[in-house]
Amino acid sequence: MSPRERVNAALRGEMADRVPFTCYAGLLPRGETERRLRKDGLALVHRRGVFTTECTHVEIERREYRQEGKLLVRQTFSTPVGQVSETYRTGGGYGTSLRCEFLIKRPEDYAVVEFMVRDEVYTPVYDEYLRDVDIMGEDGVVDGNLGYTPLQQMLVVLMGPERFAIDLHERSELFFGLYEAIAERHREQYELAADSPADVFIYGDNITSEMVGLERFERYCIPRYNELASHLHPKGKLVGVHMDGKMKHLAEAVARSDVDIIEAFAPFPDGDFPLAEARQAWRHKVIWINYPSPVHLFPPEQIEAHTRQMLRDVTPGDRFLVGITENIPDFAWPTSLPIISRVLKEEGGLPL
Repeated sequence: MSPRERVNAALRGEMADRVPFTCYAGLLPRGETERRLRKDGLALVHRRGVFTTECTHVEIERREYRQEGKLLVRQTFSTPVGQVSETYRTGGGYGTSLRCEFLIKRPEDYAVVEFMVRDEVYTPVYDEYLRDVDIMGEDGVVDGNLGYTPLQQMLVVLMGPERFAIDLHERSELFFGLYEAIAERHREQYELAADSPADVFIYGDNITSEMVGLERFERYCIPRYNELASHLHPKGKLVGVHMDGKMKHLAEAVARSDVDIIEAFAPFPDGDFPLAEARQAWRHKVIWINYPSPVHLFPPEQIEAHTRQMLRDVTPGDRFLVGITENIPDFAWPTSLPIISRVLKEEGGLPL
């Protein structure tokens, strides 16, 4: 099987020739070791949207400045109903940034952000998606990307955990008014996803039980996953969610949902849910793990032993993929990834 065929078979619940090994395309530095890994079957994974988003009545001013040696970017959004701004620090690994100031800081910011949400215009870019698929060829897969669900967008992007917690209880009318506005617009996105050529969509929710909590997860996240699935499943498309945090407390809710793929799942020692238990809880779902980050720093013999144990934990091995979804220190990945690849190639033949 080609890397693309192997990944797609696992995502569809079919028995591939061996357990797939994948890596986000942007996390694998090019070079000799990378070539060997791909020759041995490592599949690249690229996520991209199938539509663009534009706000036609919002002006954006971007200003860069330095503070205590750090490069900061401040974006100000001007609308007919007011202004909001956000600040983030750039220069993180792999081009990442960190929000230091969120758009919603005061009650009056809700009206501005809601205007921005309702002002969004979505335009399909299906041809661009197909171009990326053609470029990828048999070397991997291109999955559709849908960003965050409304609740997680509010938590992670718009207000941050402190404001989220306060406003959820003290300004619930404003809080849930914005939630419903975002959910309404997302329903338009679901239709665009369903009509697109992409077969798999990932909601990049970064779910962890410590932040979202079971009650809110069941009440506000699961319905969005199920609603997306109601659009995609009739057309043979799959729904995945990026659940890379502590998941044990949420496991039963996930099991009852219409989610097909738990993507970037963090097994022990990263998360709080051992892989064997997750496999038992989610027998009819695909588990696409992020190989535990701490293990990349272990001695080679321990990396090898950990990988073997993972294979034992998921016997007979269907509906399971080993992925790299987080950056690895430059001194570690040239050792760890070839070991993981070798064990999966030599001992990951299916059925296990």
